[in-house]
Amino acid sequence: MSHELRTPLNSINGFSEVLFDETFGPLNEKQKKYVNNVLTSGKHLLLLINQILDMAKVEAGKMRLSLSILPMKNLLNEISLLVADMAIKKKLHMSLEIEDDLPDIEADELKVKEVIYNLLSNAVKFTPEGGNIGMRAKKINSEIEIVVWDTGIGIAMENMGKIFEGFFRVDTPYSRVTEGTGLGLPLSRKLVELHGGTLSVESEDLNKGASVRFTLPIVSNKAVQDE
Repeated sequence: MSHELRTPLNSINGFSEVLFDETFGPLNEKQKKYVNNVLTSGKHLLLLINQILDMAKVEAGKMRLSLSILPMKNLLNEISLLVADMAIKKKLHMSLEIEDDLPDIEADELKVKEVIYNLLSNAVKFTPEGGNIGMRAKKINSEIEIVVWDTGIGIAMENMGKIFEGFFRVDTPYSRVTEGTGLGLPLSRKLVELHGGTLSVESEDLNKGASVRFTLPIVSNKAVQDE
């Protein structure tokens, strides 16, 4: 199923990129706009498919960790740079507080990167122009703790129990104009728990910002490796 869904979509995205780059000839303004719409929609659909398949894998107990030693300080700085352009476009101020002696950890690099990127991009997405977002990271006993926070739209108290349900999106006028699958947060929690960590969300109420706190063990107790 994974192959059958991704193969035609990758073809659509690939040929759309070739057209958008004008590899085989120039496009007029309207053609370029329409091709870009196809490409943007295709990438969004591929993200949705990947997240659904990942959720299904985790819930079926089929997700495996490929463990390696991760230099967390460098990794956090690297991902924050990826998100920095998105933040600048929305005139957001981003702050980083990463301990100088933050230890390396034993974890799955791609999955840890996915969690951090999901949380930072959510902070950008749900913080109105001119707001603040940030990330803090420190060592606590045998774990590292990372907090991603923002001054954005926040979460109403009645929705706090629903945000980890697949496909749930907080219904506000602001969220209606942002793209999203509603899977980023529940998938992030499952990936953190797969590593033996925990993930929680805090928000005082709507329009009062939110923070996501998660932990990862420094030394993994997961012996399972990808084949």
